[in-house]
Amino acid sequence: MGSVKNLSVQKKATPASFGSGVFEFTDDYSVFDYGKMPQTVEHKGEALCRMAAYNFEQLQKRGIRSHYERLLKGNQMQVKLVQVLFPQKNEIKTNSANYLIPLELIFRNSLPKGSSVFKRLERGETTYQQLGLKTMPVPGERLEKAILDVSTKLEETDRYMNWKEAGEMAKLTSKELDALQQSIYRIDDFLNEKAESVGLEHADGKVEFALGPKRELMLVDVCGTLDENRFLFDGMHISKQVLRDYYNTTPWAKQIDEAKAAKLPKERWPKPSPVPGELMRIVSDMYTSVCEAWIGKRIWNAPTIEETMESYQSFLGD
Repeated sequence: MGSVKNLSVQKKATPASFGSGVFEFTDDYSVFDYGKMPQTVEHKGEALCRMAAYNFEQLQKRGIRSHYERLLKGNQMQVKLVQVLFPQKNEIKTNSANYLIPLELIFRNSLPKGSSVFKRLERGETTYQQLGLKTMPVPGERLEKAILDVSTKLEETDRYMNWKEAGEMAKLTSKELDALQQSIYRIDDFLNEKAESVGLEHADGKVEFALGPKRELMLVDVCGTLDENRFLFDGMHISKQVLRDYYNTTPWAKQIDEAKAAKLPKERWPKPSPVPGELMRIVSDMYTSVCEAWIGKRIWNAPTIEETMESYQSFLGD
């Protein structure tokens, strides 16, 4: 269950067996960990669902096990469910099974303007050496090899950590942690290839994993969409980052940072101002045009990716 998709539980998971449920992808969106924003992006839910289903099916052919079972309709998919155990409540034991690994796993192929890496470097929360880089990065830099990052998943606000801490929190063995990292690289390779085939650059993204009833590693949630990943077209963002970029030009972005720094509860965070209607239409076209190109099927007869990005350039120039 999240701020932009709903989960209907048909059968609850147990320590020894999968549950069953349905993900329903909505047209809602979220930025800056705020939760559901006041506006919606038309067709976003169906575009995300269809892209995610396609990716699960293609990754299965590459040996990546997942919780995906089948696409039910445009914005719904059937999935296996696992337990959600909270490490802060000491619910994960060394012999636990069939649970969500409580980590967000991030891969970065380049560091475009807006990447959280630059904020963390500026604040001294990490160093370029800790990220596995040889020199201080600059916005727009493409990396020779993807760097992997890891953050918490089940805390009120995500926080980054090192891989040793992550393994200890999730109660993963060194062998399981290594298998997890290798799976991330394989998923990233697939997404890079697919993005290039439709004229996009895959800058970064995130994935989530679980351990099944026999502690088998499996990809969960969704991956390779315009919400979980950052794609570029001729150096321009074509993802949810476009909405982040808009809000970064408003006072609300600073107000949210101040609310987080003050550790205010979310109900006391300042409310966002609306996004211009023209930009919301362009963002909707981003989701549908990329989805149609990605899965190779016309659903909405959306503009091409190139046409959509020309509209975005015109909007930025106004």
